[in-house]
Amino acid sequence: MAQDPEVDYFRIGTGSPAGTYFEVGELLGGVISVPPGAASCGPGGHCGVKGMIALAKDSAGSVANISGIAAGQYDSVLAQANVVEAAFFGRGPFIDEPHPNIRVIASLYTESVHLVVSKDAAISSVVDLKGKRVSVDTAQSGTYGDALLILDAFGIGRDQAEVVELDYEQASDRLAAGELDAYFLVTGFPSSGVAALAAKGGVDIVPITGEPVATLRKQQGYFVKSTIPAGTYEGIGEVTTLGIGAQWITRADHDEQRVYEIARALWHPTTREMLAKGHERAKDIQVEAALQGVTIPIHAGALRYYLEAGILE
Repeated sequence: MAQDPEVDYFRIGTGSPAGTYFEVGELLGGVISVPPGAASCGPGGHCGVKGMIALAKDSAGSVANISGIAAGQYDSVLAQANVVEAAFFGRGPFIDEPHPNIRVIASLYTESVHLVVSKDAAISSVVDLKGKRVSVDTAQSGTYGDALLILDAFGIGRDQAEVVELDYEQASDRLAAGELDAYFLVTGFPSSGVAALAAKGGVDIVPITGEPVATLRKQQGYFVKSTIPAGTYEGIGEVTTLGIGAQWITRADHDEQRVYEIARALWHPTTREMLAKGHERAKDIQVEAALQGVTIPIHAGALRYYLEAGILE
């Protein structure tokens, strides 16, 4: 009796099941997967990695993802650019445990800082968070560090607001129940979770603008201006806020040929079509921006692809 071909599983650490990382991770898994017996590249087939099944795994967020990939829990992860840089150089949450073995496969898209508030809380700017109940997510998320930087830039310390550490789903539930006034979430829009909350009414997204933001951007170069278009979330107009790059990361010791084939599959023309149909932010995954904002080394396999494709010279 013939044996089934060996399956090559590839685990992608993402984020909350209600967040953009998980949705994009599932899309990435789909475009690089070609299970044994599946149609090969061509009409009706996938131009992914032959024999591979890529699986999106939910997680607590960017910080947890970096720690997880270093421990072998994942084969690759999605993470915010600032968290990736901090991990590589041993800063911030990684000051006691740097991860110089992480490498970039690609920069994907820009994530936006969502400051989601209850309309009943009378919050129209960051400064209005003083005296309010505010969640900054958990210390294992990328949102956590960004939220604290923003609060600090506006002169809001932990003694001036009731700052709590809840994951995104807990924060959404408590805000809906009237037990929380606001929460921060860094994600690509639209977030299905925020969309569900907005559809019920009673919430808004507050702009993050002004001189404190200009100063923060000078201090932390990974922050960029981001605009959430009107109508992205039901009943909410255009929001000017901050953005941060989302990157796809693996380990330096990951097989070079395997990562080369993943990079080639990611940037195949058929992939472009599949990503564009799958999620609004996935439309922004463009080969021209594949290395934008990358401040740590590129994986040898991905680097070989970028050199062959003429993306790097």
